[in-house]
Amino acid sequence: MDTFLLMFMIVATGVLLIPCACAAAALPEEMAAMRDWTANLLGGDPSRVLSFQYGGRPIGEVAIAWKTERTNDESAPDRIERVLTISAPVSGLVIRCCVTEYKDFPAVEWVLYLKNAGDADTPIISDILPIDAGFVSLRAEEVRLHHAKGSDCRMDDFAPLLTPLGPTGDQPQAPWIGEGNPFRIESQGGRSSCGALPFFNLDMGAHGVIGAIGWTGDWAASFHRTDAEVRVRAGMKRTHLKLLPGEEIRTPRIMLLFWNGDRMRGHNLLRQFILTHHSPTVGGKPAQAPICNATWGGNFIKKHIEHGQWWVENKLPMEYLWVDAGWFGDDEAKEGANVFNSGWGRFVGDWHANPGYFPEGLKPLGQALNDMGLGFLLWLEPERVFKGTKWQREHPELMLGPIGDNSLLDLGNPEARKMLTEHLAALITEGRIGCYRQDFNMDPRPFWDAADAPDRVGMSEIKHITGLYAMWDELRQRFPDLLIDNCSSGGRRIDLEMISRSMPLWRSDVQCWPGFGITGVQAQTQALGLWVPLSLGCCDREDTYTFRSALGPGIVMIMYDFEQDVRKHFSTDWLRKMLGDLQTVRKYFLGDFYPLLSFSLAQDTWSAWQFHRSDLEEGMVLALRRSESPFSVMMPTLHGLDESAEYEFRDLDTGETVRHAGKDLAENGIELRVAQKPGSRLLVYRKM
Repeated sequence: MDTFLLMFMIVATGVLLIPCACAAAALPEEMAAMRDWTANLLGGDPSRVLSFQYGGRPIGEVAIAWKTERTNDESAPDRIERVLTISAPVSGLVIRCCVTEYKDFPAVEWVLYLKNAGDADTPIISDILPIDAGFVSLRAEEVRLHHAKGSDCRMDDFAPLLTPLGPTGDQPQAPWIGEGNPFRIESQGGRSSCGALPFFNLDMGAHGVIGAIGWTGDWAASFHRTDAEVRVRAGMKRTHLKLLPGEEIRTPRIMLLFWNGDRMRGHNLLRQFILTHHSPTVGGKPAQAPICNATWGGNFIKKHIEHGQWWVENKLPMEYLWVDAGWFGDDEAKEGANVFNSGWGRFVGDWHANPGYFPEGLKPLGQALNDMGLGFLLWLEPERVFKGTKWQREHPELMLGPIGDNSLLDLGNPEARKMLTEHLAALITEGRIGCYRQDFNMDPRPFWDAADAPDRVGMSEIKHITGLYAMWDELRQRFPDLLIDNCSSGGRRIDLEMISRSMPLWRSDVQCWPGFGITGVQAQTQALGLWVPLSLGCCDREDTYTFRSALGPGIVMIMYDFEQDVRKHFSTDWLRKMLGDLQTVRKYFLGDFYPLLSFSLAQDTWSAWQFHRSDLEEGMVLALRRSESPFSVMMPTLHGLDESAEYEFRDLDTGETVRHAGKDLAENGIELRVAQKPGSRLLVYRKM
């Protein structure tokens, strides 16, 4: 039985039994593995762990006699900043490897910077791989690669994938010899989590390493098994460029986290690492995933204000009124406008409030919401510029393209970035925006490819992505209380750099249609939760099973009727109960995560998971019986518990409490009975 996938058995009684795994704090051997890696990265020959071609020759051959400098900054309490600088004596190329070694997690990350400090163009720099390194694994040892699909607007968005890198069983020849070696995963179209999620877990049995790629464009990673190692190579898909005098570029960020024990321990170390070091802040504190009411932007301001008043007057815990697309441009203002019957897409590039809906601009709405104590969340899609819009007419020099009806606002152009930054800052100030939602509904890859010269392949992408980071960083500096949502046709821009600055509040466009399949939302929680601790699901109907399928550290409540009227869509009593439960359990989503069943989209099974806060000695269990499951009972074993202690469980529907011994919960499980199909059980527990 594969305990890492938490496979389950169905016994004759119709009860599901699930094996156990648990996580703990960083171990000395994990920290030692991380420090060994850092030493290799910063040692005498960094080409052992990174690579590129310089003038057609491997950098390891070219840079042997180049000048090398090292600096360390240990002043921060939680990290050591190390910089390795290698300088070419003739061409003027300067390579900086900026490394962060963490003191509180077995994690290390780095970014390469390449600068032309000379007065002539550099030779061609190509195939830049910020990681090109081997992890020791002898031929007889089994290695498995855990990775995930990206978001493609499908029910299986972020589905977990397992690729054996061999050998397995009693086969005399390892299956990784020949076709499929190396094995490759990659993004699609220029958006980082389109097609594949930029995270992986290299599972080598009793130990392993999790990798994350921080790059919001196109990336690729390959895994090559030999008799002595698994070689991992990752970076941008294509680089073949010269640097002009004074020009500097950066590579994708690479993060490695080392773990011992079992795979789920590694995933939970990753979750806690990301929550600690790679999650956005608001007002200098970790951002809270919000409770939102999502509305179509093409509504008259009176209705937006009435929605906010309804939430406040009924004392319902809602934190942001979400104003989506349709609020801008000069589309016809009409009652009952929504995403399906309006022409909002033609006005992407005319970022002024539609005077038919907002005759005095956004200021009155922002003022009203802030006076109520509510946040204002506003949608924009500034990188895509539609033909004939104001920006396309007035600033064609700031665009790449057009291709078809669209142009790409070139964030690699400082003037374009300044124009966008100032425009967004003005909107945020005028509307008192608390959350800026940036969408992106096209692939940028064709625009970058068309703009690159043969000796500058990759440059348009590099400049655009670094410009995007610079713009967001400036907005966050100007508005320290601002939260950013990184939607991109759903969750197609989820990577280490993006989740450090923003939060995916809309993780899949599979939720865009009325009556969307709620099983897909369950699956997103289970699958994405292994890698990214903060994201939101969506609930569009008054149904407890649907709400709990979308349950997370926050939630998006949305209406898909033509009236777009929350007052007619959800009853106050039901919302009060559901959102009260969410407020009870939202703290547990910041803890360790344990799927209690293997991943499945089938309707004849269950979904179930546990979130455990070892610091609080509390947690929650959610079980969801799907519509065609023949089983009314499951018995999952629980994780992270003190087997010598007793735990009290409280059912959030009935209020009933029961006590169980930790040892019994870990060995035999807890009985969860759900009579209704579909139906759910939501329990919270605490150590006595």
